[in-house]
Amino acid sequence: MKILLIGPQGCGKGTIGSMLSDYLDIPLISAGHILREVGEAHPRKREIQDYMARGELVPQDLVADLLREETSKDSCKNGFIFDGWGRTMKDLHFYDPDFDKVILINISPETSVKRISSRRTCDDCGAVFNIVSVPPKIEGICDECGGRLIQREDDTEEAVRRRLEIFNTETSEVIEHFRNEGKLVEIDGEGRPEEVFNLALEALK
Repeated sequence: MKILLIGPQGCGKGTIGSMLSDYLDIPLISAGHILREVGEAHPRKREIQDYMARGELVPQDLVADLLREETSKDSCKNGFIFDGWGRTMKDLHFYDPDFDKVILINISPETSVKRISSRRTCDDCGAVFNIVSVPPKIEGICDECGGRLIQREDDTEEAVRRRLEIFNTETSEVIEHFRNEGKLVEIDGEGRPEEVFNLALEALK
């Protein structure tokens, strides 16, 4: 099964995606993670590093190529879950793997701001924590690698509200596209991760 998770910032795509990945035994593929973990031997490694070092977005056609490479691996032969792609019609123009289901996780703008402004990201491995709902075992320290946890510049309330405006503008077209195809299912993302996960499972049946 090929699943796309979409929703506003802070809706829990990464958390729910990871839980679904374990339950369904298919990989969770994050566009951001793919970019950070490109192997040293990859022919476009330097190009990707240069974009990221300048703080620029990596071009969509390049990200699409990396995702296409990833989904061609044996690990994806039974399906996969996408997080961080397909947020715009332009994304889908470059790569649309013909998703079976698209799960829209709905939360209010207030919840989005509260969750994101509480988010902390590991400076080394990129693991994400939330000081309210998913705190690290040791304050300021990553459970995964021992790295330093930071608040990203785009995780402030002002930045989150700007991103929500962009999400509502750009992603509404994608939502209608998949709704018209009969692939879209909507779930309430306001509850605890376990509750949202169970709603996602029900939506997939």
